[in-house]
Amino acid sequence: MRNGFTFKDRHSSEFGVTVRTKSRPITAGVKSFTPDLPYRDGEYDFSAANPHGREHYAKRIFVMSLSLRADNLAALQGKISKLALWLTGSGSLIFDDLPLVVWNAKVTDEIAYMPEHGGTKAELEVSFSAEPFGEALFGTEGPIIGHPLPIGSDIPLSTDCAYTYTVNSSGNICIVNFGDIPVSPVIKITGSTGSITLSLGEKTLSFPAGGKSVTADFERQTVKAGESLVGVTGEFFEIPSGINHIAVTNSAAGNIIVTVEFKTRYMYGADYSHIDWGDALA
Repeated sequence: MRNGFTFKDRHSSEFGVTVRTKSRPITAGVKSFTPDLPYRDGEYDFSAANPHGREHYAKRIFVMSLSLRADNLAALQGKISKLALWLTGSGSLIFDDLPLVVWNAKVTDEIAYMPEHGGTKAELEVSFSAEPFGEALFGTEGPIIGHPLPIGSDIPLSTDCAYTYTVNSSGNICIVNFGDIPVSPVIKITGSTGSITLSLGEKTLSFPAGGKSVTADFERQTVKAGESLVGVTGEFFEIPSGINHIAVTNSAAGNIIVTVEFKTRYMYGADYSHIDWGDALA
């Protein structure tokens, strides 16, 4: 089994380095908002006082130690030059021992080293600044050829049909979020569209479509009817982990097709072993 990581679609083994993990936090730090009032014991915690009703998280830092050897100092410098180009910028980061989770990361600190053993060895410490949550390799469309699925996994190769719904005027759609963390989906609606209302629990989002195909991007908080932005009332919401029922209402008569797209997110690793895919995607 390889011991290393892939960054910007290139594996550490391509550069002849030995990788050791120095620090890999399994949770992200909470963004705390706790004003300390002088005439009150303790403090107020407003960390979850936001439209999502949950705590939000800061970026996390992964620290890797890279060991590199060469026949002489000139060869060592050549290998280090290639490493410098590879580790510049941002991209996807995948650890060999967590192959189903992708981290959006970049190297933000300088990388320094001291040649050892007469210029034939170098130890480098690389710090990746990553988004607080990892994402699944695949979204609601399911995995594709080349994804490193676990041996014996019964994850279906296509799940997109389970996230496409036909609604006549009004109805509920059942959305399963297999991840640990709430997600902000992209919801696409085609067909006989009028004014559309989407509701989850106490939260509702309404917008006009006027007979056009409409796309509601809950991450960017925009709605487009055709190519034009339209105004909305209510609020964009997240889809929590687990089974969720969204009520869809259309003011026009006739069927509409509702497609929900997102990638599941994880606090650390992705575990699909407990999922009965037959029941979940029925």
